[in-house]
Amino acid sequence: MSYIVLARKYRPQNFSEVYAQDHVTQILQSALESGRVAHAYLFTGPRGVGKTSLARIMAKSLNCETGPTTHPCNVCVNCTEITAGVSPDVIEIDGASNTGVDDIRELQRELLYAASGAKYKIYIIDEVHMLSKNAFNALLKTLEEPPPNVIFIFATTEPQKVLPTIISRCQRYDFKRIPVEAIVQRLKDLAAEENITIDEDSLYLIARKADGGMRDALSLMDQTISYCGDKIEIARVRQIFGMIPTQVYFEFMQKIKEGETAGIITRLHAIFEEGMDLQEFLSGMLEYLRLVLLFNIGVQLRDIGSDEMNLYQEIAEVFSQSELLYIVSQLIKTKNDIRQSGNPYLLIEAMMIKLSRMDEMEDVGVLIESLKHGAALSAPKVQKAAPARARPEPARSRPEPRQPAAPRARSQAQREVAPPPVQSYAPQEEAPMPEAPASIEEDDDNEVIECNLESLKQNWKKLLARVKKQSMMAFIALEKSEILSLGERVLTLKAIDNTNISTLNNNKEIIETEIEKLTGKKLVLRPTLDDNYVAPSEVEIKRKSLDEIKAENPELAEFINETQARLV
Repeated sequence: MSYIVLARKYRPQNFSEVYAQDHVTQILQSALESGRVAHAYLFTGPRGVGKTSLARIMAKSLNCETGPTTHPCNVCVNCTEITAGVSPDVIEIDGASNTGVDDIRELQRELLYAASGAKYKIYIIDEVHMLSKNAFNALLKTLEEPPPNVIFIFATTEPQKVLPTIISRCQRYDFKRIPVEAIVQRLKDLAAEENITIDEDSLYLIARKADGGMRDALSLMDQTISYCGDKIEIARVRQIFGMIPTQVYFEFMQKIKEGETAGIITRLHAIFEEGMDLQEFLSGMLEYLRLVLLFNIGVQLRDIGSDEMNLYQEIAEVFSQSELLYIVSQLIKTKNDIRQSGNPYLLIEAMMIKLSRMDEMEDVGVLIESLKHGAALSAPKVQKAAPARARPEPARSRPEPRQPAAPRARSQAQREVAPPPVQSYAPQEEAPMPEAPASIEEDDDNEVIECNLESLKQNWKKLLARVKKQSMMAFIALEKSEILSLGERVLTLKAIDNTNISTLNNNKEIIETEIEKLTGKKLVLRPTLDDNYVAPSEVEIKRKSLDEIKAENPELAEFINETQARLV
């Protein structure tokens, strides 16, 4: 007798042998016991999870000489014929190769004849979603009014392609992927029956490779036995499937953490020389990092062999969650870019170099957090400018040559925006200019006023001075507005136009922070439109000249004059 592959040899022959589909088998068994058997069933789910096997078991349960029963005998003529696939009353049709309306009409003509030696005539149509629309329509009438003792069992991996009118006429059962643990247990039992020695890591590797399909797992096991014989080890299993050992990914992550760029590239070249597929390498590393991430967030995994557990756990402990997510995003991006690149090796090398230098990159989270708290770019530079104010002390021995240094006492924020040309300075004219910034420096930042409407209006200039230190844009917007009302927790400002409202909202956190420092109370800023404001029409909107803008805002005019800026 010729060799029978494991997927056929160990195909389920009764309900108890169907793995991880109890939610389906229990309902069907109850229907058989109560005599509530439907005329049409639709089995949906991934490949290799037992759809057609359960359809055959259902057919045997109905046509067994002792049936209908939940325990077919598997020895009577009807059971053995169904198992062998030669029963004249159980017709299996491949929907992928019988897609036309003529095939369905031929089936309808056969329905006129009763079962030859069994109680039911059963049609099992696999991959039913491959039928054409006309074929589905031809089948509708038959499903609506089926002949007596005729049962249809449809199986498909893509139920969304089946017409809703067909689905509504069937009892639908959704099969699920088989868990890794269930596949491992089945492979252990099979190995014991076949007198095969196999380590736990190999079992888990095969189970994960099967991707939830028992048939795929049995096929992979068959392939492994053919190569390894009666003793299966993890190293040889990886050779069969062309998989990189988990230890390699572990070493890559170690080198990334330590910043060993040269070591990473050297190891990468060694993998390339072995002929490893680049997509397979990236997919393997992504799967490794997926499990590391689960460890990192505290999920206990049971689908990993005990020998490899520490290879995931150690990396999960030394990398932060944000670092792992960043590495995953870079791997996914590179994996997608490789498909359109003429030099995939360069992309992977560049990515690995980038990952090895993660510590040199600015922490984006820190930057975002600082922006949330309203930190202006010029704020930290005010502190750095402090040493510059101490420079006049050694210059006292030569007061005359150092006299033009007075303009440099301006705040660092103003100098950073647009440094004025050296040739435009005139010491005699610029000597008074530091007075405006000096008034800001003289304001007592620790002063706290009463939080009421009158006090806030009286100290409005102090608030403007404080805001000006943090952001010129916020200062200009706040100066254009005026206090409308003060509630228990809300400060309402009257703005002059929609642009003013938008600018106030964009700088709300800066202004609210300075108000809290001045009044000692947390207030919410709520700008509203001036009652007298009328939005200009498109025809009325014209570009203002520089002189008009400067005339409307003296502070901005002073700022423009200082920096000799020009509006384009």
